[in-house]
Amino acid sequence: MRTLLVAAPGLVLAGIGLTHPHHLDASTAQWWQNMHIILAVVFPLLGAAQWVLLGDSPKYVRYPARAAAFGYVVFYGALDALAGIGGGAMTLANGGRSPADEPLFRIGNQLGHVGAWCFFAASLAIAVCALLQNKVRAVPGAAFLVLGSFLFLDSHIYWPKGVLACTCIAIGLAATSYASASGRSPIEPSTRT
Repeated sequence: MRTLLVAAPGLVLAGIGLTHPHHLDASTAQWWQNMHIILAVVFPLLGAAQWVLLGDSPKYVRYPARAAAFGYVVFYGALDALAGIGGGAMTLANGGRSPADEPLFRIGNQLGHVGAWCFFAASLAIAVCALLQNKVRAVPGAAFLVLGSFLFLDSHIYWPKGVLACTCIAIGLAATSYASASGRSPIEPSTRT
């Protein structure tokens, strides 16, 4: 069940990414705004998936990596609120883009960049710990997770790169969860929180 739950946010984001407009204008503003309201709920679930998988990590990795996952949720959420919801709302109100909305996109993108690097750092910690704990079983998950997180640094969820990034993240999180669960004996459940 954990494996399915950690994969779900990335898969949902990849699906929504197929509909993400490449340009914000009067014709796309309504979906842009509404889509980012939905994304405001889904994006944090990626950080929650990282938080769960970091439960298998040693404390000296778990705490800073969970701080990075929290940073992702906060800073990437700010991007979604400002450039996504706010930018869409301003474009709707103005009947198109205007110079007045540029500050929203500038600060939103800056905060989103910080959030994406936080996500990458937490993913790297998950991948390294999984490799150390589960050896060869963890290689596919670690590879997909690191690749997807790297692509996510500058792709958001736009087609095609962003959709590929989210798909790789979903596969990586699921495979890492599966490798971790299959590495435990049936009487040895994870007790870390």
